[in-house]
Amino acid sequence: MNSHLSSEEMYQWLSGEHMDEVEEHFRECEACQTELHQLKNALAGFRSSLEECPVPAVSWRPVRQILPRWILATAALLLLTVAPVYWSARQQRLAEQAQADELLLERVNAGLSRSVPASMEPLMQLVSQKENE
Repeated sequence: MNSHLSSEEMYQWLSGEHMDEVEEHFRECEACQTELHQLKNALAGFRSSLEECPVPAVSWRPVRQILPRWILATAALLLLTVAPVYWSARQQRLAEQAQADELLLERVNAGLSRSVPASMEPLMQLVSQKENE
């Protein structure tokens, strides 16, 4: 290997994944050996501190919380007051959208029912005046 080992490769080696190329690199690279020894010492210090002062066991018991009735009553009252306002606003938006859709369809229908495009109407008026003369 040309470069030094990454932290991940060292952690994998410490956890028991001894690959041949990593072993070979440790034999050849003094800097990686030093870093590996530092990691081992740090882990050993952590292990010994846990052995000296173990973490107390925590017992978990399920906590059952019941919401007070006034919270449930407030939520129900809020729902009963907000729902009609929301429903009314929604119905109004739907009615406005339907009206806008109807107006658009009327414009499309008027444009399709023309015999001549709007840009050609002045020419058609001239032609009809000449025919009437």
